[in-house]
Amino acid sequence: MRLLESAMIVFAQKGVGASVIADVVAAAEVSKGSFYNYFRTNEALFQALAAELSRDIVKMIEAAISNIEDDPSLKVATAFRCYLHLIRSHALVAQFVAGAGLQLVNRDSGLYDYLPRHLRAGQKRGQFNGGAVGTMIDVVTGAGLMAVHRMVAGGTSRRYPEQVVGLVMCALGVTPQDAARLMAFPLPQLSVPPDSLLARAKGSALVRDPLQRGPDRAAE
Repeated sequence: MRLLESAMIVFAQKGVGASVIADVVAAAEVSKGSFYNYFRTNEALFQALAAELSRDIVKMIEAAISNIEDDPSLKVATAFRCYLHLIRSHALVAQFVAGAGLQLVNRDSGLYDYLPRHLRAGQKRGQFNGGAVGTMIDVVTGAGLMAVHRMVAGGTSRRYPEQVVGLVMCALGVTPQDAARLMAFPLPQLSVPPDSLLARAKGSALVRDPLQRGPDRAAE
């Protein structure tokens, strides 16, 4: 976990394409021999970090929306909003996610354990259109990653996550009226385990917080 925590910091500062082993070893205060006991390459370190972080986030969000019963569109919308607000509150993680981009969207992330099921359930309820679920996932993840880039760049409004999610829900087939209902749903409280990578990264945030919110521009 110390190596992964240090890797989060270094990748966020130097970019995910950088060779970071020496920096990670120094930041974690371990020997190179200890590093190679866990990871053989720079790529293996990145993949382990991406998988651990993604699983942490997906588990937290799924636990938070577990009490939403029989409303797949509300589950998807609330989970998406939780994700964007969570990323916004963790500057270091946001910088890593913005740099990693589509490399985070893979079968090890935990996303495919839940999102396809919710989307299919929404289609059966007539809440979503009949498009291919894979394409719907592309719409959700593409918009989410672009939103993270925008938030890292700074200047987005307080309601920016709701603006993004509302438009995505409409793209999936939800009516504008129902999208407004979904955006008004109170966000559940996320419980971040203190020993999770997310909590450790927040405590080690050594980079400037780029997620300064701009004015709440309702018409933005």
